[in-house]
Parts: sequence; C-alpha cells; structure tokens
Amino acid sequence: MENLTHSLVGLLCAEVAVRSSDSLRDTRRGERRRALDSWCRGACYAIAIIGNNLPDLDFTYAKLSGPRFGYLLQHRGYTHTLPAVFAFALVMLGAVLGLAKWRKHALSLADCCRFAALAVLSPALHIALDFANNYGVHPFWPLNDAWFYGDCLFILEPCFWLVLVAPLLFSYRSKLTRVLLGSILALALGAIWYRPFIPPRNALLLTLITAGLLAAARRRTPFFRMLLASAGFVVVLGSFVLGSREAKALVGQWARAELPTARILDIVATPTPANPLCWSVLLVLRDDRDYFVRVGRAAVLPAWLSAGDCPYDRAAQPTAKLRQVGGNPDSRLILSQEYRIPLADLRAVVRAHCQARALLRFARVPYLAEPEADGSRVIGDLRYDRSPTLDFSDVRLGRVSAGEPEACPPYEPPWRPPRSDILSNP
Repeated sequence: MENLTHSLVGLLCAEVAVRSSDSLRDTRRGERRRALDSWCRGACYAIAIIGNNLPDLDFTYAKLSGPRFGYLLQHRGYTHTLPAVFAFALVMLGAVLGLAKWRKHALSLADCCRFAALAVLSPALHIALDFANNYGVHPFWPLNDAWFYGDCLFILEPCFWLVLVAPLLFSYRSKLTRVLLGSILALALGAIWYRPFIPPRNALLLTLITAGLLAAARRRTPFFRMLLASAGFVVVLGSFVLGSREAKALVGQWARAELPTARILDIVATPTPANPLCWSVLLVLRDDRDYFVRVGRAAVLPAWLSAGDCPYDRAAQPTAKLRQVGGNPDSRLILSQEYRIPLADLRAVVRAHCQARALLRFARVPYLAEPEADGSRVIGDLRYDRSPTLDFSDVRLGRVSAGEPEACPPYEPPWRPPRSDILSNP
C-alpha cells in the first residue's frame, strides 16, 4: 500500500490505544482510571504512525542491486520481515523510553506495555497490508524465502481513506489536523468519482456512506468514533478478501472445466480501486510443452456489475505478445487473451542470462518478448506490463557475445523464484 494508507492505519492504531485507555474504568471502585497525559498520547500517535511506515526504509539500501534491479529485488525485502518488526519495535521503544527519562516524565507499567504493543503491531500491520496486494512479501525470512501474496487490495484504495477519516475527523481540536484530514477526505471523494476506473453507481454509494459516517460521528464521543472507524476498516477489508476468494474460485472452476489437461500454477487477482466486485485476473498454467497465461476480468456480483462492464485499463499496450482466444465469456468471467511460450525456450533464455535469473526472483507471471532486430529481447512480469516501453518490472536482455560477460546484478537477495515450478523439468 502507499504511505498515506499506512499512516491512516497508524492513526487508527493510536486512536484504539488512546481512546480505549480513556474509556476503561476500575471495576472495584467504579472510577475512571488515570487518563493518558498529553505526552503519552503524543508518544502513542508517533509510535503508531511512524511504525506503520518504517518498513519502507528499504529504499535506503535498494541500490545494492543496481538501478534496474534495486527496486525489484530489495523493495519489500529485509525490512518487510518479522525480524525487522522486532528490530523496529526495539528501536522505537528505546527512543520513547529514553526521551521520557531525559524529560523526567514518569511512566507507569501500563504506559510501557501500551508503547511496546504499538511498537510491535505498527510495522507488523504495514507488512500485513503490503501482503494484501499482488506484489507480495516474504515475512518469514530467513526461515522461508518464498513470496506470499494476498491478492485482495489494489496498491491504492480510497475506500480506506473514506472510512478512516470520516469518523475520526471530529476527534481532534487542532485546526491544522482537521484541515489535513478534511483534505484527505476531499481527495478520496474526488478519486472515487474518477470515472475511468470507478463506476458512477459505486461512487454514489461510497459518497452516501461517507456522508452517513460524518453524520453518525459528528456529535458522538471519540471512543464511538474510534469504534466506527475500526468497524469501517474491517468491513472494507473483509469485502475485498471475500471478493478475491470468489474471483479466484470462478477462474479456477473455469480452468478445470475448459483446460482439464493443463496444470494451474497460480491465479493472480487484482481489484479495481474502490470496487470489490470487479477483478483483473491472470490465470497461470503449464502443460508438458508450454507455459501460458490467460488474461481477463471477473465479476463476483454480475447483477450489480457484469464482467463486460467492469472497468479496466483500456489504454494499456503491453510488451508481451498477447493473442485473442475464443471461448464463451459470460457475465461473470472473461478470459479473452493469452500469452504462450514453449517451456524450453523460456528455460534456455533463463540459463543464458543472469539478468533473467535475477528478474525471476521477483516475477510472478513472467513473459518473454519476441527478439528485436539487434538480437535483444525484453523479459518482464505480466502483472505490471502496461506500456510498449520498459515498465519498472521489465529488463532488456542483450545478445550474449563470446568474451563479453553480461552485467549481472551486484547483489541478489535469496528470494525463492515465484515461478520455480517452470524453471526445471517436473
């Protein structure tokens, strides 16, 4: 996810910690427990918001693998792992406790436990949200070098901005904070009315929901607003998770019925923004001779929006050579394009080029373009193939000449190739 969403999730975490503390009562005396003072409140917000962004510090060392491979191989790398979570937590907790000692600010055991919980939870939530995209993470390094994919959220999801900001907008006295959150809310509302990607009926429904959240939260307590924002976050996330499962089930059912001799390697599902009902899908398959990918769209509630009406990037001009394929598209599923290459050809190129081997530590749906006049060819990832020029996940492979070694990436992390199932004979 982008950092605005990570920051808003951090804001929600801090709200849960602060408002829950304010609402607790001593069951024996019936008295409110000691409320958090302003210093502890500020520390909670700082830990939660900063901690939800710390894993993206991988940009500081991305150039270890060179300008082309640095982002591909190092982004969502070592800083997006469980060891990094605890390292970040220790640093943040040490900084807060050290600052409190320097300021001679007394902290209770409950304060320290609250800080520790936020310090661990915040970077862990960052990794969990990044897992939800089709880009993936490998959180269990060094015990497991594999990629893990959630396939349920687009990289930018304005629904989160709406359901988090609208209830919390009235909980802050600072005019600057209100203006900032109000600007984010206006930006989100503008984004959902951007018609090429979000159908008008979806935009209208989300606008009405936002208005309802604002009305419900305006005259309520901060604790109620926190609960409302938390519920909205869970509902939005749950709708995309269920939509992803249904879309993948539709694709898998179709593949087993229409291509019974092919082996399903993967199903990649990506929602359109603010729309858990429409999904771009990549069905990754192989048989004894070929590796091939079916490309299309799935609709999980065709009565509201059919697959044919689902928005998609009509301006895309992929580098991969896609051919139109027959079939019987219906209101739920359209798989109208296919990329296909003999397994032997792909394996030969991978054996000959260290850059191709490096790319395949990242590429979940690899493709190989046709050779160009100078003998070079492009290898890339169909998940992000949108332009006839080089996308961020594309690498141009030059002709291998005798005595002229290929420029290999200077450092390759140990990530297991997502498509190791096609790199060697079964």
